[in-house]
Amino acid sequence: MEAHQLIFIDESAANERTSHRKYGWAPRGETPILYESIKRSERWSILPAYGCGGMLNWDIIQGSFTTELFVQFIENKVLPMCTPYPGSRSIIVLDNAPIHKDKVCNLPPPSLHPLRSYIYALDYTTNH
Repeated sequence: MEAHQLIFIDESAANERTSHRKYGWAPRGETPILYESIKRSERWSILPAYGCGGMLNWDIIQGSFTTELFVQFIENKVLPMCTPYPGSRSIIVLDNAPIHKDKVCNLPPPSLHPLRSYIYALDYTTNH
């Protein structure tokens, strides 16, 4: 596996409270106090695809990404720039976020492929 083959995809989100901390600093004996609004702000999410040369494509939405939006991103913005393995941009690397776990996205391991035994038998027959 080489760096030019890899595409990394990982979503991130932010709102006005993203930078707020649960802990603070105050002089000894005093309690740190944080004044903040109870109102929640808009949430913005980004779904970037990175290669070894930088960001290849991205999607930014208000709210959170769903499995459907993730699949659309893969189909419309990532797969068109991929090449067959072992070419450049042929391996997509994801974390195990719930939006990545739709049955549309997962392929069974090659060992469970129904044609595997037939292909091996055919290969053995033609090579021996």
